[in-house]
Amino acid sequence: MWRHLRPSCSVSLVTIGFVLSVAASAGAQIRTRGEVTDEWDNPLEGVTVLAERTASGLQQTDTTDEDGRFLFVGLASGEWSFTATLDGYQGVRRVAPIRRMTDNRPVNFELEAAPAGGAFGERTEFEAEGGTPLFRFEQDGTFEFEDADGEGEGTYAIVEQAGILIVRDYDGPDDKFNIKTPVVVEFGNQMTSMTHDGVQLPWKK
Repeated sequence: MWRHLRPSCSVSLVTIGFVLSVAASAGAQIRTRGEVTDEWDNPLEGVTVLAERTASGLQQTDTTDEDGRFLFVGLASGEWSFTATLDGYQGVRRVAPIRRMTDNRPVNFELEAAPAGGAFGERTEFEAEGGTPLFRFEQDGTFEFEDADGEGEGTYAIVEQAGILIVRDYDGPDDKFNIKTPVVVEFGNQMTSMTHDGVQLPWKK
C-alpha cells in the first residue's frame, strides 16, 4: 500500500508547484510608470504617452491622470521609446530599457509650454497706478506678474490684440497653484495699455 501512495503524492506536489509557478509569473508582469509635469513642476493631466518598442515597432498608449501619472503593464523586455505630447506644449521623447527581472526606473517628463501665437519683440511691462498689478512680458513667451497678494509667472501668446495668459506658478496666499483655463486680457490701441479684471494698466516705458 505504501509503495502505491508515494508516486501519487509526488505527482500532486509537482502539479501544485506548476500552478504556483504560473500564478507567480502572471502576477509579475512588468509595470512601467512615469509622471509628466510642466516647467514649474505642476502635474499635467491628459498627456498622451506613446510607448514604442524600438526593434519591432509595437506600440501602446496611455493618458496621464490628474496627478500627471501614467502606467504601462506587460511591456516586453527590450529598448522602448516613450513620447509625451499635449496641445500647447513641446513634445518630448525618451528612450529607456525595459527588463523583466529588475525594477524599472520611472520614465518622467517635463514639458515646456509652446503657446500658439505672437510674442512681444522685447521686454514689455504694463503697470497700474500704485504699482500693482504689474505684468512683465518677455520675448520667449513667458511673463511675470505681481498683484496685491503675491507674485507669479507663466506663459503667454498674443492673438488678435488679446493676450492668452496661463499662470503656472504663484507665490501668494495659496503658495502655488495651477490654472489650466487660460486668462484672456485685452490690449489697448497699438498695445499701449492692457485691461485685466477691469483695471487698465498703461504701458510702462
